[in-house]
Amino acid sequence: MKNEYALILDQLTSMRKLRKKILDDINANLKEINSRDFIVLHNICNGTKEPTMSDLSESSGLSNALITSSIDSLEGLKLVKRKRGPDRRSYVLKLTADGIAKCKEMEKLKYSSINSIFSSMTGEDIATLKEILRKLNELMEKYT
Repeated sequence: MKNEYALILDQLTSMRKLRKKILDDINANLKEINSRDFIVLHNICNGTKEPTMSDLSESSGLSNALITSSIDSLEGLKLVKRKRGPDRRSYVLKLTADGIAKCKEMEKLKYSSINSIFSSMTGEDIATLKEILRKLNELMEKYT
């Protein structure tokens, strides 16, 4: 059984490769945004509220220093703005009109990349993969 688990772990590296492929595809088309900035902007775009820097650090897994650097870059591109948070010690981040447009562009690129990767799979294969990933996510919820 131990060898089966090792094989599963080896296969999970494919998930990292998939994520990297999608990010590389997007970066090839978004020259002004690097992969770190994409991850941060993606988290802002897909959030349900205006996040703080700490929220982004938690959701992205990036350090506060990397988040700050990324936000500096995204502000320079006029994609996000910082505004004082309610406690005056923190900032919340708000998308600008250009930021909203960039989010839409990124989504199109992301789905184009995903479609090209999975286009050779059958509907049944995709349904099986989705079910396995759903179960894996449920399992991992116990540990986070």
